Parts: sequence; structure tokens; C-alpha cells
Amino acid sequence: MDSDVRRIAASLVKLQKQLNAGLAHHPEMPVTLPQLMLLNLAHHHGSCRLTELAERIEVKPSAVTVMVDRLEKRGFVRRVQDPGDRRAVRVEVTAEGREALRKAGELRSELLARFMDRLEPAEVRKLADLLERMTGAETLA
Repeated sequence: MDSDVRRIAASLVKLQKQLNAGLAHHPEMPVTLPQLMLLNLAHHHGSCRLTELAERIEVKPSAVTVMVDRLEKRGFVRRVQDPGDRRAVRVEVTAEGREALRKAGELRSELLARFMDRLEPAEVRKLADLLERMTGAETLA
């Protein structure tokens, strides 16, 4: 069992690295991977303070400031005043940012589909069933 767990862990890490590399070098990728992480966090958690984002992605606040500056220039996020603390600034994802997230998700799915092409359709269904069972997700079909 332990050797199987190690094989699965190694394969998951390798798959994630290959997907990330494919995304990072895809000509249609709208943002960098760190920017994508920041956009995802701000989208899923609602507007966030810069310090919250820095803590969540485990980087210095100055690094988040630079990322937000770049995302804001491209219209993917906007800074808004925190209603609870006039000194603080929150980051909100714009419609353009949500579109960038949608596009990145679409590209990730396309890349993952290429990996799935190595499997038979029945294997893909079985893998999906097993992953859903492992993660506690219910089948959407």
C-alpha cells in the first residue's frame, strides 16, 4: 500500500507540474500562474485586503502589490476602499478578471484532455469516479 501511495503522490505532482508548464507557456494564457492564483483567491473569497492575499499565497505584501498593480493595469482587478477601515484597500476581481479566469480554466481543461487521450474512455470514467470518491465529490452527470 505504501508504495502505491508514493506512486500516486509522485504521479499527481508530475501531472500538476506538466499542466502548470503547459499553461505557463500557452500563447493564449491571459495571466501568469502566480497572477492566476491571486485572481482565483480574490474571486472565491470576494474582495480581499492585500495583506490577506499575501498571507494566503505565502508571499510578502510587496510582491502582492506588484501583482495587483499589473492585474489592475490590465483591468482584471480594481482596488476599492475597505468600508470597515478607511486606511485599508481591498482587491476586487472585475468582469475582465472573471473572463481571464474562465479562459485559464478552459485552457487547463484542454491540456488535461490531452493527458486523458492516453486513456481508454472506460479508464477516464473510472479515474473520474475514483477521484470523486477520494475527494468526496458527487458525480455531476
